[in-house]
Amino acid sequence: MLETDKLASVRSIIAQNKSRDCNEAETRHKIIDGIIHDCLSWPRNRVAVEEYIAPGFADYVLKKANGDDLLFIEAKKAGVYFDLPFPYVDSETHCYMSMSKLMSNENIRSAINQVKGYCFETGCEYACITNGHEWIFFKTFEKGKRFENLQAFVIRNLSFFDKDFTKSQKMFSFGAIFDHASLNEALSSSPPKDRHIYFPKEKIPSYGHKINSNRLAGTLRPIVSHYFGVIGDDDTEFMERCYVSQSDYSQMSEGISVLIEDSLSPYFKGYGVNQLENTGRGGQLGGRLTKNIKRGRRGEVLVLFGGKGAGKSTFVKRVLRHNPPRWLREHSVIAIVDLLKVPEDQAVIRETIWSKLVESLDVDGLLQSARDNLLKELFADRFEIARKQDLEGFDKKSEIYNSRLNALAAEWKQDKPYCAARLASYWASKGKGVIVVVDNTDQYSPDLQDFCFTSAQEISNLLTCVTLISMREERFYNSKIHGLLDAFQNSGFHISSPKPSTVFKKRLSYVNSMLNDPQRRHRIGLEDANQKIIADSMKYLSIIFNDFNSERSPLNAFLTACAHGDTRLSLDLFRSFLLSGYTNVDEMLSSGNWNFKIHQIIKPVMIPNRYFYDEGLSDIPNAYQVRNSRHGSHFTSLRIMRKLAKSIERTTPSYVSVAELKAYFVNTFNMGEDFTANLDVLLKHGFVESNNRLDQYSDQVDSVKITTYGLYMVRELAYFFSYLDLVCIDCGCFSEQVSNYLVDAARQEFDLFSKGERLDRVKIRLDRVEKFIEYLAEEEARERELYSLGMKEEDMFTFTLRKSFTDEKQVVQKSAERNSVQRSNKHWSRGRHG
Repeated sequence: MLETDKLASVRSIIAQNKSRDCNEAETRHKIIDGIIHDCLSWPRNRVAVEEYIAPGFADYVLKKANGDDLLFIEAKKAGVYFDLPFPYVDSETHCYMSMSKLMSNENIRSAINQVKGYCFETGCEYACITNGHEWIFFKTFEKGKRFENLQAFVIRNLSFFDKDFTKSQKMFSFGAIFDHASLNEALSSSPPKDRHIYFPKEKIPSYGHKINSNRLAGTLRPIVSHYFGVIGDDDTEFMERCYVSQSDYSQMSEGISVLIEDSLSPYFKGYGVNQLENTGRGGQLGGRLTKNIKRGRRGEVLVLFGGKGAGKSTFVKRVLRHNPPRWLREHSVIAIVDLLKVPEDQAVIRETIWSKLVESLDVDGLLQSARDNLLKELFADRFEIARKQDLEGFDKKSEIYNSRLNALAAEWKQDKPYCAARLASYWASKGKGVIVVVDNTDQYSPDLQDFCFTSAQEISNLLTCVTLISMREERFYNSKIHGLLDAFQNSGFHISSPKPSTVFKKRLSYVNSMLNDPQRRHRIGLEDANQKIIADSMKYLSIIFNDFNSERSPLNAFLTACAHGDTRLSLDLFRSFLLSGYTNVDEMLSSGNWNFKIHQIIKPVMIPNRYFYDEGLSDIPNAYQVRNSRHGSHFTSLRIMRKLAKSIERTTPSYVSVAELKAYFVNTFNMGEDFTANLDVLLKHGFVESNNRLDQYSDQVDSVKITTYGLYMVRELAYFFSYLDLVCIDCGCFSEQVSNYLVDAARQEFDLFSKGERLDRVKIRLDRVEKFIEYLAEEEARERELYSLGMKEEDMFTFTLRKSFTDEKQVVQKSAERNSVQRSNKHWSRGRHG
């Protein structure tokens, strides 16, 4: 119901019920029902009436989503006067009063005691008594407070719902109660105040300091940038050697407790989208394209769906350019329109699509051929009409005839859609069908992505060809609800991302083979490189390759989990790791073999080129960040992921209703806004996944499940010393004392870093993390008490944090001491031989 309709309903109720001669049934029917259902929008299926609660019947019970009781309303007839103890002026429609004052009136006391009995019987916290005209909302109990000292919100007369309509909606509407926990804020005797948040990083002058890359980075950077990035259009050898199809890897990994497959969601299955089981030769999609060309079935749009960075572009290039099925190679002409670097402008996109399409289809150079040949082979239809109209009556050899014909030919050449259609007809006459690909549309805004899809339909219809468009999965949902995809329910194909370790191993092996061959080094500009650097680079890459052979490798587990199906992101993270100054190349080369520890991975990946961590500049988010000052917690993200992790059965996580999750956080913690802010971060970074693959929070995200990344975070990453060491200074703290301590520790650590004092620096970092854990433990204990969580100690996040830190602390200290001794010995040895 619109707000204007609600106001009209309220005013009608007020106008028709000025007298107080209604009995209880009439009061409920004529006044109370209208207020709670029409004005406050309480749905009838969430309001129970005449529910038996020993020893009587409750008039109205507002229910939570899980069926528990949230608010009881005891209704009296309008003739029962609630004589409020304080006088008031006519303009006052509402006020706060203590329960002790209110209960001095016999009618009020009787009604309150009656509804309190129902609440105590069911454990319900909120109640209301009303005679239709006056309404008294109150809490039945509050920890640490005597009932008579609690404050009730009193509505003095019905005009409150008219004159203070906005306030009534913000406090008592269904949406306010369940989405914003308005009852808790309105009725708590000590409403929560904003807690000031202190950010340590704001007081550290060196927070933006950058660090140098490792000594091999100069040689490796151009190789790493090229061969650990997107496979190019013209490098068939690279494609053949390094492409990973689903047949190249298993779906399960022993390195992570549960690996959740990047596969079709139930939502996509419901629309007939097909999973590509083997992408090496094109699978079902390659077969569909081939059949369409063979049978002359044209004018069709196919959609290739895949998550962000799943390898849609690489798959298309492999199937249609580098290694097409024989029939397609011999009987089709391929036009791939890549929009990756095209600006976000509809006119520019359209011009680019048709220009590139014409350029790709004009393989025989007809548009550049002699005019007579152009008119014969391509523009015969328009030329025939022009001879009967524009050129009629002119001698073919005359200047005016040729001048007009030249102008017409130039005009036709500028009509790109027409040229593309004529080129498609030209190829059809030679027994070849046209396949058009519109790629990399997912970089654009939703409206422009929809424009690209309608452009694909236009191409398909105009050229009577098969058009393939690649789309992110989340766009399917938005396009579907707008009707754009209604005619294409059975023309979708889903590609799953490959296993990162397989991608890395193939590329590492390929790069080393190039480095090892002097004849091939010229391809990567290293024909004159220092042989010692080349040898060290090969050894370095071989050590990393060997580490990926172990499924239990922390490096493999970390990159696999954090990328979560995004091959592009996993390659970005891996490049950061390879080149980072935190990756200790010399120690690895000296050893000849290396088993990475988690603390040797987290820092190079999270802050490859910076000294301090900043969530806004890192691919890995801060799970402990406070995202709402009034009702915020360091543990909201972890609580969301823990609840979702409990829904996993074997390898298949269940989707959980967002409304159900939100209700839990609102009812338990009064943290509705904090919940949505954290869920938004979890979706954007891939901790959780929505059923329609939307990657940011909105009302259209109706259910979510946890991903491999989320499991890895809530079970492992969030408790590692190195992770805590990085995020603690980025975290906002409710304690100024703790914030000041973290600032001072960071300054001391950076000073020691500048002096090269590694051992003392590690000790400061350990002390800093220990202090941060103590602060988190105090916060969690406060919340356990405040929200009556009733958790066992071993179920608390900080119990696991302390245990993990105790174990890691000894390892980190010993590693620092060992490295310190080794470095001292090296310096001593150099001095002795110097």
